[in-house]
Amino acid sequence: MAGRRARGLPGDPGPVYRLKVKSGYLRRRLTDAQIGVLHHHLTRTDYDHPGGSLSLYTFGGKVNTVAPDATAAPHRDTVLKLFYINGWEDPKDDAKHIGWLRELYRDLYADTGGVPAAGDGAFINYPDVDLADPALNKGASWQRLYFRDNYARLQQVKARWDPRNVFHHALSVRPAA
Repeated sequence: MAGRRARGLPGDPGPVYRLKVKSGYLRRRLTDAQIGVLHHHLTRTDYDHPGGSLSLYTFGGKVNTVAPDATAAPHRDTVLKLFYINGWEDPKDDAKHIGWLRELYRDLYADTGGVPAAGDGAFINYPDVDLADPALNKGASWQRLYFRDNYARLQQVKARWDPRNVFHHALSVRPAA
């Protein structure tokens, strides 16, 4: 959640930046209700921090020609990847800035439990531990959102190459039981 910026003095790491990121794929356009949610949160008068933003990345072409089970990343039929980010410097502001991003995300995906639809998913390279939190995710499991039907196969690979789960983090593939 933190990165560093040099101030120009040797050995001085500069301020630590705080980040919260989220993602979502879409297999169809945003609904009118979702566009309204985005407009509301991105233009709120009670929250005007410039570090909060949304980037939209189009998909298609060669990305969509790869079979969903050919790689760990199965989202080959999507038309759009959404990247939500908020950045700030002071740890005392964590709750405010993380809260804004969580509210936007929850409201955007209100119809699917506060997370993207299971068939749409999320991008594992923008890891979001909120997806593994049942208080914040009332929809599809984080495994399904990130890997769709590939998770069981990835568990087999994990069991073979890291059976003691030495290499792990909050959202890593768990070895097959």
